Amino acid sequence: MARSRRLPLAAMGIVALGSTALFAITRPAAPRDGVLSPGSMVSRATPLIVGVGVHFGIGGEFGYEPAPTALAIADLGIDSFRDDIPWMAFKQRGLGAPGDISARQRAVVAATPARPLWILTYTHPDVLGGKAPTTDAARTAFAAFNREAVTVTAPRDPIVEIWNEWNLNAAPERGILKGAGTPDDPRSGASYARLATTATAAIRAARPKATILVGAAGMDPDWQWVRSVIANGGLRDASGLSVHYYNQCARVAERTGADAIGKMEALHALLPKRDGRAMPVYVTEIGWPTTTGGACGDIPAETGASNIAQFLLWSAATPWVAGVWVYQLKDQGHRANEMEDVFGLYTYDYRPKPAACTVREATAIAKQGHTWQVDRSQPGITALRQQGAAGSRMILWTDAPDDRLTLSFGQQAVRYRPLCGKAGNATDVPVGYRPVVIDLKDVKAAPRYRRG
Repeated sequence: MARSRRLPLAAMGIVALGSTALFAITRPAAPRDGVLSPGSMVSRATPLIVGVGVHFGIGGEFGYEPAPTALAIADLGIDSFRDDIPWMAFKQRGLGAPGDISARQRAVVAATPARPLWILTYTHPDVLGGKAPTTDAARTAFAAFNREAVTVTAPRDPIVEIWNEWNLNAAPERGILKGAGTPDDPRSGASYARLATTATAAIRAARPKATILVGAAGMDPDWQWVRSVIANGGLRDASGLSVHYYNQCARVAERTGADAIGKMEALHALLPKRDGRAMPVYVTEIGWPTTTGGACGDIPAETGASNIAQFLLWSAATPWVAGVWVYQLKDQGHRANEMEDVFGLYTYDYRPKPAACTVREATAIAKQGHTWQVDRSQPGITALRQQGAAGSRMILWTDAPDDRLTLSFGQQAVRYRPLCGKAGNATDVPVGYRPVVIDLKDVKAAPRYRRG
């Protein structure tokens, strides 16, 4: 999404929206009742990384400050923050002078133990007149910046991501790229793959065990651009593929967590395997703005909060999803009808919005799981099972905001609680769009649901 009002339009989130209607998934009609059948549990090799986007590298007018940012990160209980290291800012004294991150970035790094994810991105005026690095010499210069940046920031063992939404901003004069692009197109997957492999090699030379993410795809219907990056060897020696996903400007019925989950499942089917397993996916941007009015209409804060919680919980239960960064920590402006201003989990002045609570609680649940099962076999329902520090639990929600059902385990009363809601004890558990956590201790009967 947007980084700064000083950036070209093609780098802004406005152009990254509205793609989901182009490749919507059709699901079967939902039955009135049925049984949720238990399946095999799977474990994660490493816990899900949960992070947020922030703006210290650019966008000083967005109101980010180190101390309240660190407090908000601690309040959420998350692991990481994601921020830009722009090439021109890192090497502001020239390509031959030592580079460094900004004083504001050093301050936030000092204020929080959260692991940085640095986006090594954007152009430099001394290279191709400030155009994206698309020649051998320019790629070499960009790779040298990457190598120096990971060396300077090495004490915090950051995750690094190569560029940000190349398919949207590599050639602003040509607009955004829809699809893979031809090999000679500077915005193409092939062009980005050449940059990524050069930069990855330089980073590995400095920090062989660095976590390097390649991709950061913006609007990419049917993942055509990502497919091209993969086909052209862009993931060679990378630690994982990073992608972005937004659907707040799709058709209203598709502005859901279920839509985002479905797109990630489709992406997974395309991924190459490494050591017998699919390449890990890092969703480095996902979120829903709390817009009132504006180009895409109203987006209720409670709906967006549930969407984010659903996506985080599903990701925690899905071993090939390595990390999720919610865009973004706080609002970057005050205009309720401007999407870019109101993506935050907190308001501009760090007051929590509904999604702050659901992210906090979903993150805590994610950290408690040792083994998981995902069941999306029943149309319109997502059911997770979790074994871990809190015992055996089921986490359940409907895939459409207006869908309601009840869940029962024979005649046995069970303890349940919707995220950020009031706990209850009942034989018929009400389930809706907000995920509900159900304690399965001593429960023997299979769960049966009915709608209405």
